[in-house]
Amino acid sequence: KALQYQGQQHITLAAVIDYAVRNNPRLRISDKEIIAETYGINTAKAERMPRIDFGSGATRYRYAAPLTPIVISGPVGPGTDFPDFERNVYDVGGYFRFPIFKGGRLVRGVQVAEMKRSVAQDNYSTTRQELVYNLTSVFYKILELEKLLEANEATVKQLEAHKRDVEVHLKTGTAPKLDLLKADVELSHAQERRLLVKNSLESTYELLKTLMGIDDMSSGIAIEPGPQSKEAAMIPALDESMQKAFSQRPEYVAVMKKKKISEEKVKIAWGKRLPDIYAAGEYSGKSGDSLAFKENWSFGLKMMLPVFDGGLIRSEIDKERNELEKVKEEERFLKIAITREVRDAHLGIANAEERVTVTGKAIASAKESLRVELLKYDTGSGTSTDVIDAQTALLRAETDLCQALYDKEVALALLRKATGEGGGDLQ
Repeated sequence: KALQYQGQQHITLAAVIDYAVRNNPRLRISDKEIIAETYGINTAKAERMPRIDFGSGATRYRYAAPLTPIVISGPVGPGTDFPDFERNVYDVGGYFRFPIFKGGRLVRGVQVAEMKRSVAQDNYSTTRQELVYNLTSVFYKILELEKLLEANEATVKQLEAHKRDVEVHLKTGTAPKLDLLKADVELSHAQERRLLVKNSLESTYELLKTLMGIDDMSSGIAIEPGPQSKEAAMIPALDESMQKAFSQRPEYVAVMKKKKISEEKVKIAWGKRLPDIYAAGEYSGKSGDSLAFKENWSFGLKMMLPVFDGGLIRSEIDKERNELEKVKEEERFLKIAITREVRDAHLGIANAEERVTVTGKAIASAKESLRVELLKYDTGSGTSTDVIDAQTALLRAETDLCQALYDKEVALALLRKATGEGGGDLQ
C-alpha cells in the first residue's frame, strides 16, 4: 500500500523506494509504454485476420449505367433479359478481404511487435533502476547533511562556550580583547555554515519528494537510516561485475533486441518486392431511384506484384539498413559506457573504504587535540587561535567521515545499477 503522508513521518529507504515505484510519473509512463506496445501486438495480429466491411454509396452518371453486368447468352430477342439502366445509382453491400501472402511481412510484423513490447519492458526496468539509484543517492545525501548539521550544531555550541570562557578571561585580565574578536568571527562563520547546511538539507528533501512523486509538496517527511545489516556487503570482483552487467543490464539487453528488430525491418522492407496474394469477395446490391435493388456477389483470388514504384522500395530498404547501423553504434556506445560505469563504481567503493579508515583515525586525534587545547587555554598556556584551529580540524574530520560513509553507500548503489540489479518486477 502507498504511504499516507499526514504531517511529518519518519520513513526508511525501503519505504521511500516502495512509494516511488508506485507514484513516480516517469516510471508510470514507462509502464504505460508496455501497455501501448501490447496493443501493437494485437494490431499486428489483426493484420493477418480476414477483414469484413460494410459500405454504401450514391452515384450520378452522365449516361445511364447498368445496375448489373450485361450477360447475354443466345440470340437477342424479345425474351432477352436486359439489365436496368439508371443515371442515379445507389449501392449497398458487404466486402471481404483475407491476406494470404505478403512477402513474410505478416509474420515478421507480429514478431517485431512482440520484440517492441519486450524492449518496453527492458526500458521500464532501466527507468526503475535509475529511479532506485537516484533515490538512494538523495536518501544518503540527506543522512550526510543531517550528520553535518549535527556536527555544525555541536561546533556552534562549543564556540559559544569558548566565547564565554574568553569573556571570563577578559574580565580577569588574563586574555586580550583580540581573543574575543577572534571568537566572535569564528562563531559567525560556524553559524553561517550551519545555515548553509540547513538550506541544503531542505532543498534535498524537496528533491526526494519530487522523485517519490508526492503531489503535495508542502507535506513534511523525515527519513531514518533503518536497520543496518551487520554483515559487510560482498563486493564482486571487477570481471564478475562486467559479466553480470552485459548479461542482465536492461539497457544492453534492450539494445540487442533493437538490433534484432532492425534486422527484421530490413527483411520486411525487402519483402515488399514480393507479390501480395489475397482473397477478396463482396455481396452487394444496386438500384436506381425506385430502390429496387439488384443483388450480385463475387469471390476471387488476387495478386499484386510491384513492377515500378520510382525507387520507393529501394529507399525503404536503404533507410532500414541505415537504422540497423545506428543501432549497432548505439550498442558499441552502451558497451563503452557500461564498462566505465562498472569501473567507476568499484573505484568509488575502494576510495570510500580507504577514506573511512583514515578519517576515523583523524577524528580521534582531532578530539584529543581539542581537549588539550581547551585545557591549555584554561590554564593560560594556550591561545584562542589554537582552540579555534583545533575545533575547525575536528569539524573537518567529522565532515570527511560523513562524506566517506555515505559515498560508500552511494557507490554500492551505483554498482548495483551498473550490473543491472534492482530492476524489479514489472508492475
